[in-house]
Amino acid sequence: SSSHFGSSEFWWKSRTAAMMVAMGTSSRRPKLKVGLLVSLGVVFILRCLHDVPSAVGFVTGPTSRKDRQTSTVARNGVDKALKERIVSVQKTGKLTDAMRLVAAAKVRRAQDGVTKSRPFSDELTSMIKGLVKKLKGSGLEAELPMLRVPEKVKSVAIVLFTGDRGLCGGYNSFNIKKAKFRIEALNKEGIKPKLIWVGKKGRLAQKTKLQGVDFEDTGKQFKMPDTITSTGANEIGEEVRSLFLSGEVDKVEVIYAKFINLLMSESQIRSVLPLSATGIEDPEDETFKMTSEDGKLKVEKEKRKSPKAKEIESDVIFDQPPETILNSMLPLYLNSQLLSILFESSASELSARMNAMKAATDNAEEVAKQLTSVFNKKRQAAITQEISEISAGALALEDASRPEGPALSIVDNDESVAADFEKELEDGDLPDMPVGPWDFIDLQTEV
Repeated sequence: SSSHFGSSEFWWKSRTAAMMVAMGTSSRRPKLKVGLLVSLGVVFILRCLHDVPSAVGFVTGPTSRKDRQTSTVARNGVDKALKERIVSVQKTGKLTDAMRLVAAAKVRRAQDGVTKSRPFSDELTSMIKGLVKKLKGSGLEAELPMLRVPEKVKSVAIVLFTGDRGLCGGYNSFNIKKAKFRIEALNKEGIKPKLIWVGKKGRLAQKTKLQGVDFEDTGKQFKMPDTITSTGANEIGEEVRSLFLSGEVDKVEVIYAKFINLLMSESQIRSVLPLSATGIEDPEDETFKMTSEDGKLKVEKEKRKSPKAKEIESDVIFDQPPETILNSMLPLYLNSQLLSILFESSASELSARMNAMKAATDNAEEVAKQLTSVFNKKRQAAITQEISEISAGALALEDASRPEGPALSIVDNDESVAADFEKELEDGDLPDMPVGPWDFIDLQTEV
């Protein structure tokens, strides 16, 4: 029984050991398979990356990347950079043409503003002249500060009108240069002017175009509005009037561009304070009207006569003294003059922008034509080169496959060629001996 028990125990241990060995072998087999598959995959990928055919030759078949040479000829005759440049220039031309049309529409708006503000300005001027006429010889200048002329001008304020944006030709530059010349003239007289800015471009030119002249920056800057309204003119008028009435300046001048026509504007200097009791109106007052004729813009100018003085009857009773009434009307007149200057400046800037954008559009069209011509020439040259290469390759293949020479043409055949050959023999056109390469070289010269 003991021997039986010992043999059974040995059998059980042997079976357990065999099972453990089998389980270990079976658990290692999947890991070995996975490792082999991963190794094969890596080798295959490296092989593909190294020898992948990246081009197929016309004669040689697939070629590898390392054997391929980079071609320096533009494929399909297309220069991508030049084509993008042409498209960019054409888009710029469309943009500048749109800006020209917008400027033209705004010029019409300025024209409408001048027309609408004219009746009020005429009636106000007529009433002021009537009051001045009635109070003539009564010491009017002493009672009205805005009419008081100093004995000697010691300080001057200059209101410089420019634009807020560029792309308007020489509009801003001309006004700034005019201001510089005026400041230099005042400096020679010992006067340091004070500058008030209307528009950004004037103030930005302090460190560039206005260098070398002596002036004082008041720090007052007003925006050049896209839409001219009386509110903007009132703000400028209040600032100018406060400087004059406080005694800080004895004279106020404005520098602006007077609108002449769509092609021209002239920078001018005009005194607005003190007002003159005898010449309230502008002696060169005129209006402009933009129309279109045969699809082209046209400006019609009309000179306006100064409004006559309103007749005030002698028995008219004023509720307030005439001096008080006139003193309250003069600021309105000053604001109306500044409003007119704003309209003139806006029309001049917009006309200059129209001309600048028209010139830019024309230049863009010309540049696009030149670039297109260059592009077409390059494309034609590339196409011609490709045709030459194809013809040369076809001829080389043809010569290699037919040592006896090219085939007969459509009009030739065996009989016609034989007849022509016999005729040449009879006429003696053919030499007795065939011509070889030795006839074209000197045998005494070493080759």
